Amino acid sequence: MSIPPKPCYREHHRPQFHFSPRENWINDPNGMLYYNGLYHLFYQYNPSDKAWSNMHWGHATSRDLLHWEERPVALHAEPEGLGYIYSGSAVVDWHNTTGLQQGEHPPLVAMFTHSSKWNRQVQSLAYSVDGGDNWQMYAHNPVLENPDLEDFRDPKVFWCEQQQGWVMVLAAGREVQIFRSANLKDWRYCSSFSAGAMGGVWECPDLFPLPVGDSELSKWVLLLSINPGGPNGGSATQYFIGDFDGEHFHADDDEVRWLDYGTDNYAGVTWSSMPQGDERRIMIAWMSNWLYANHVPTAPWRGAMTVPRELKLLPAAHGLCLSAAPVAELASLRCGAAVEVRDMLVERRQSLATAPLADTLDVELAIANGGGQASSWQLCFANAGGEQLLLQFDAAAGELSIDRSATAHQMAVHDGYMRKQVAPLQPAGDSAVGLRILKDASSLEIFSSDGRSLLTALYFSRAPLDQLQLSPLDGNTALLLERVAISELRSIW
Repeated sequence: MSIPPKPCYREHHRPQFHFSPRENWINDPNGMLYYNGLYHLFYQYNPSDKAWSNMHWGHATSRDLLHWEERPVALHAEPEGLGYIYSGSAVVDWHNTTGLQQGEHPPLVAMFTHSSKWNRQVQSLAYSVDGGDNWQMYAHNPVLENPDLEDFRDPKVFWCEQQQGWVMVLAAGREVQIFRSANLKDWRYCSSFSAGAMGGVWECPDLFPLPVGDSELSKWVLLLSINPGGPNGGSATQYFIGDFDGEHFHADDDEVRWLDYGTDNYAGVTWSSMPQGDERRIMIAWMSNWLYANHVPTAPWRGAMTVPRELKLLPAAHGLCLSAAPVAELASLRCGAAVEVRDMLVERRQSLATAPLADTLDVELAIANGGGQASSWQLCFANAGGEQLLLQFDAAAGELSIDRSATAHQMAVHDGYMRKQVAPLQPAGDSAVGLRILKDASSLEIFSSDGRSLLTALYFSRAPLDQLQLSPLDGNTALLLERVAISELRSIW
């Protein structure tokens, strides 16, 4: 008698509240827009294998940014023609500037990089006239030729109210080029921007305005992913804050700022449109790293997205800071009664839950600073088999780190997976060190309480990590655990 196959989306390591495809490879998120009640998520997809190659645009839709329905492949590669479908963006052409509208729906227009088997990269259009169900290639592709650059890719397009026209930011070598268009088909070069961390290949730029805190002032933010060159090795995303006049972006300074210090947050870009009245800027990213992405031990899929995150600009001690937090909708996945502890004095390793924990958790944690002095501590996700995933706060250094080396699947194919990951985390005065931790079957996403310091990391344990323990690291110094709340999250599948 044969053993029936496991139900899809219940495989070992399968994310339960993050989007992953039913099978095969995914990487960068692409073309995110909202139209007619649906959030659209496109993504780099190989429909024939769970390794990077043969790039198409996969497609999924959601009504709440949480529960996703996988759709048929939207954009198909043309191996003998212009090539494979690399990253890009999509917009709603409300004013039919393209002249492509054929019925009641405004055209949805995707702009993306065609990359031929000779590695020649050009920019092309595809469009949908039925609200996003079916897509067709523009007959006169490409709409932007390559000026003889090896890397000329990943267009992000948006409508600029100030100029009443379309703007495109594009990674071109180690600079971001800015173009203008009236119709998404004919593009004029305007300017270039280059600063910050200069290593690796530049990819997936995004440019958008954000209000500064609760003020009426706004600034522009430029996201730029690089591979390699991240703060903890491999791929990562940096950002710049400045001003944009419709043709030129001017950064306030040349300081290198990282969107997420973890190794597994890359190529993040934002939705180009949101529901009417929703002014949030929502980003999603690929949850992996090019150091080892082709080797993670998952089947029949490989790759997942982060949770959608709301971005904000906050005043900081030296200028401004981009913060991120899980979208508010995520709280709707909490189920059952939270395990909550308040004002616990922790003198040695202490379990924070008496019963085994679920594999999917939303943890809120606040540890007091004694007399205004922060204490060092360690938080450990563990199981009875001795596997451990360690989070450590070093008060003297003002750093939070993740060590995933004590899990079974160490992926020794590259030492980048074994390396400890470190992020700056400075408590503000007498305030507690506060964290929010989202734990899925094979990932941790860690947000400081103000969202200014982030760490996203994959892990691959043999068995679920169903214990959570806290211990001080300062000898005889006890910790005051002001609060911990541990909520289980239900599966989106």
